Amino acid sequence: MKIGLLGTGFAVAHAGVYAARPDTEVVVYGRRPEKLAMFAQNFGFATTTDMDAIYDDPDVDLVDVCLPTALHKEHVLRALAAGKHALCELPIAPTIAEAEEITRAAEASDKHVFIDMFMRVHPAVRHLHQVIRDGSLGGLRTLRSYRKAGPIWGPVDLGLDRLALEVMLSDLDYTVAALGLPREIHATGVAAGDGRAAAETVLRYDDVIVEYTASSMVPVSYGVSHGFEATFTDGVLELHERPFERTGPVMSLTEYTAAGSREIALAPADNYATAINHVLDCVTKGAEDALLTPRAATETLRLALGIDQALARS
Repeated sequence: MKIGLLGTGFAVAHAGVYAARPDTEVVVYGRRPEKLAMFAQNFGFATTTDMDAIYDDPDVDLVDVCLPTALHKEHVLRALAAGKHALCELPIAPTIAEAEEITRAAEASDKHVFIDMFMRVHPAVRHLHQVIRDGSLGGLRTLRSYRKAGPIWGPVDLGLDRLALEVMLSDLDYTVAALGLPREIHATGVAAGDGRAAAETVLRYDDVIVEYTASSMVPVSYGVSHGFEATFTDGVLELHERPFERTGPVMSLTEYTAAGSREIALAPADNYATAINHVLDCVTKGAEDALLTPRAATETLRLALGIDQALARS
């Protein structure tokens, strides 16, 4: 499969996944030759500063859009118009109107559009979703999630007006996947300057309260940590993970019940690799995708924008 990878920033995370597969050929678009040189040297990929070369190449099967959010709609629609599948980074778009336009175009096309909602394939999140569905711990009553993220991808603005879309979105997505949209949103935040902030959010459902703490007020040396504590009527499920440690992801998932506690044996996974491999499998096998759809991503965007508005009022 031939892939046109648009962007030279976060695209490096996608590049590593493609490079590990023997069945992919990649050409990377970027504006700056010095950044493209890294993709050629580290991954052996072809590169170009001519975006038209990717869209005009009949051998390109999939366009991977790792460009700024404001450009997502333009390039997803252009990929479909060129008869190519599209993979788009989060968030799907900056507005609901643009997200809905992408969704309509995707559903009218015979090509796939995937949105990289990578936390949906996280092994602990999948376990959480299964426990919610099967009721093995009773009914869910509270879900407390957290994420602390340093600027591991380089200097970036993660201030209060960007926190919901840039830090919280992937975790909000697995909440929406499990529970849908809440009936109430309460949020408050604090800005620390220099593109750093923290926020506390409470989402109210009929029978469940979701609390989410997000912070970009950690240095690059801290990396990223995230997790959740899901309290059910008959037990608790607790996740703690540091996904970008030098030796690989460190993850613990523990179940607590009246009978005691036990560790849930789940191997840490590279969620970006799992999501992208799912995309490539769907394309090569002609399979339908019900996991990473534009419609699902649009619902998560509704929640993130609602939290963004609540933080603006706080």
